[in-house]
Amino acid sequence: MKYEETCAEGSFIVWGTGFRFEYEAQTSFLNVTPLDEKRALVHLKLDRHLVKDPLTYVESLDKANQIKALMYSNNATINLAEIMDDERVASLIETTASISRCAFDLHTHNFERFSKMLCQKFDLKNVKIKKFRSRRKENELYLARIQTRYNNSVCVRACTLTGLTAALSERTLRDLITMEFGHSYNNSAHSLLNVSSKLATISHILDQNFIPERKLARYNALRSQMSTAGIRRHKE
Repeated sequence: MKYEETCAEGSFIVWGTGFRFEYEAQTSFLNVTPLDEKRALVHLKLDRHLVKDPLTYVESLDKANQIKALMYSNNATINLAEIMDDERVASLIETTASISRCAFDLHTHNFERFSKMLCQKFDLKNVKIKKFRSRRKENELYLARIQTRYNNSVCVRACTLTGLTAALSERTLRDLITMEFGHSYNNSAHSLLNVSSKLATISHILDQNFIPERKLARYNALRSQMSTAGIRRHKE
């Protein structure tokens, strides 16, 4: 990402993957514009928490867009602007902006806001995240619990927030959805499927070792190898 500060108050421009992010410190607005256009597709109003570190939020948003591009293109690109028209891109960025906000909350340990958002958006009864500190950083531990309106719940623990959200996503998909389907709570089960997907994306955003560009490169290399192998078999 290329970064350029545009005023002393903290405004900046970031050139990301397919999009330009222009932050206006005076108004707290973040404008998202395709690189080859002048008109912004999305205008995001950053709240009092985000304005403390808008660049970190932009980095998360750019990564979330790349992850969604990989998903929607079947690992063909990390650029959303290449696979969707402006109207659909604008709608999807609204979604990735929300996911990035959740990742930002976890990154800054604002667990209360993260839990409240998840409960409101997906009609959950309770979400709890706690951190247990230790004198040695490697011994620190996070615990998380999700409880549905029907009192089904899962608990997970991990040494990092990346591991915690990944584990919570997996247990929600494996256990909670099965419980809700088993009691014919189909609407709840469908909502939990969205919860699991959101948590998996957040885990990738928080994971510094997960780089969408590298995943795309590995996938392209694998496709190239398979194509070459297919040509060889055809010749034989």
